[in-house]
Amino acid sequence: MSRKSTHTDKKLFDQGRKLLIKKGASQLSVREVCDKAGVNLGMFNYHFGSKDKFIEKILLDIYESFLADFELVESDTKLDTLELQLTLMARFARDNRHLILVLLNDVLNGEKAVQKFAKSKMRKHFMILAKTLKSCQKSGEIIDAPIPLLLTQIAGSIGLSNLIPEVLSHLGINKVFDLGLKAVTNKLITDEAIELRVKIVIQGIKKVDK
Repeated sequence: MSRKSTHTDKKLFDQGRKLLIKKGASQLSVREVCDKAGVNLGMFNYHFGSKDKFIEKILLDIYESFLADFELVESDTKLDTLELQLTLMARFARDNRHLILVLLNDVLNGEKAVQKFAKSKMRKHFMILAKTLKSCQKSGEIIDAPIPLLLTQIAGSIGLSNLIPEVLSHLGINKVFDLGLKAVTNKLITDEAIELRVKIVIQGIKKVDK
């Protein structure tokens, strides 16, 4: 009779994902992951080998599900495709805003596993986006600005805006322009806010006929 699976690797993975999102890689403890999963340390080493490999596996799972959808985005025109890509990017940043914030902290603190992942994996969607931007320039739909400049402007407007509520919360700021933090959050990260932000970005880079 075959031995019944205990799904040990899944238990470890699920608890590791929760802790990574909450604490970041630098504060992630393998022992705490094992305790939360009810698994001994030896089984962690058997399934994942090291903390760095474990972190990379979690990040890959989160990122590649987004990338798979991102690669399939296509519409009737290149500009419409660009709008859909930016919307998908903004929603991914919104839905993973706390993780992105702690990972940025990990990168700045020299966490090697996160730095390696960011350099080798997380640029893939930017390469796809760059290709779309070049196509839009070629068709005369957007301005002829350098692609690196467009990418950095887009990343700031589309992605980093989602982090503002998290930053305000960490700073203990509960009001902005007489609005409570919840109201500010709603104005920045709802689907409607994201769609408006994307349209503002698109409008800002569209080529205007003279």
